[in-house]
Amino acid sequence: MRSIYLTGVGGHGVLTLSGILAEAALTSGFDVRKSEIHGMSQRGGSVVSQVRYGNRVRSPVILAGTADVVISLELLEGLRALPQLKPDGVLLINEQRITPAPVGRERAPYPEGVRGICENAVDTVVIVPALEMARGLGNEKAANVVMAGAFSAFAPEIPIEAWVRTIEAAFRPEHRDLNLNAFRAGQCFVEAE
Repeated sequence: MRSIYLTGVGGHGVLTLSGILAEAALTSGFDVRKSEIHGMSQRGGSVVSQVRYGNRVRSPVILAGTADVVISLELLEGLRALPQLKPDGVLLINEQRITPAPVGRERAPYPEGVRGICENAVDTVVIVPALEMARGLGNEKAANVVMAGAFSAFAPEIPIEAWVRTIEAAFRPEHRDLNLNAFRAGQCFVEAE
């Protein structure tokens, strides 16, 4: 059984990423359950999705402290999700910073030291420059697929062919090559670490 907790900010592809992950696991023959929490996502708020897969999955809900992997598409959201991760889990974070939405008339500054706290919280932390990598490929919207590639390096139970088929089916023909290249870029980044 694998439990993957995904988080980020609305509009940055958390739900697309969780759909790709769930479909790749399903294509690989696993029983899969997925849940989503949108909240204030359309206003830049947090988005959470939970994906669990294995031989038999009864619930999509991941209890605090039991996630095998946390994938965050934003640095501060990764910090917020730390309590979901089990002690020997893997923390994958896109290093992108999105300043929190203002509260009333007050603008909150981005908290200091977030990266250091995350790096010291668990043994396996991979901070991926996914946004920059996606920009280099031609479209920053592919940062979530870069993170799918990064995750694939920690999921040998899902064959690369399943990822490729899933990504090809998830995107229109004009976006397939971009997203396949984004996936490979994320995978290579982790393998080179």
